[in-house]
Amino acid sequence: MKKNDQNKILKIIKKEKVFNLSELIKIFGNRMEVSRKAQLGIIQSLGSGYYASPEMDPFLATLKVVAKYYPEVVISGRTALHIHGLSQDYVNQIDVDIKREKSLRNKILKVHRVLGSRRIGITRINYHGVELKIYDIERSLAEAYRLDPAGPDFYKALKRYVKQGNINFDRITHYDKILKTKVMFHLQQEFARD
Repeated sequence: MKKNDQNKILKIIKKEKVFNLSELIKIFGNRMEVSRKAQLGIIQSLGSGYYASPEMDPFLATLKVVAKYYPEVVISGRTALHIHGLSQDYVNQIDVDIKREKSLRNKILKVHRVLGSRRIGITRINYHGVELKIYDIERSLAEAYRLDPAGPDFYKALKRYVKQGNINFDRITHYDKILKTKVMFHLQQEFARD
């Protein structure tokens, strides 16, 4: 490969940031060349046929893959809690919700099929330069309750939410009613302790 061609490729990788295998085959010519470039560190493999620029953080790169290639999903669960600052747990698969009638399989995703009535509180945020479709913070707190009802993970998330200071009682009450959670009850107990 000529030096000039290699510089063009490196510029494309830095600009686009994430790729799927078929896009890289178009750039490098074949699957074996893609594998070689990954071994040389010119690109990093994220798994499941997705790659990123080597300077990208793998978690952010995977979020960018989700945003680019799976626009119909909503980031949920432990991943949403982490993004909203309600959890410090390590995330090795991106939790996403899809409509119950859809199907999606991918090793970088932890897919949850949910009823349309539970896909509420969807918002878009910019997380470290990545535009994400995600549940809002109160909906994510309700999810924390569903994952760990009145357990330590939920209480840590609740305390972090309170510490952030932008409490939206109306949304919490709304989500409690629809999702059959008890976040408001525990929030009131948290304030009663202070």
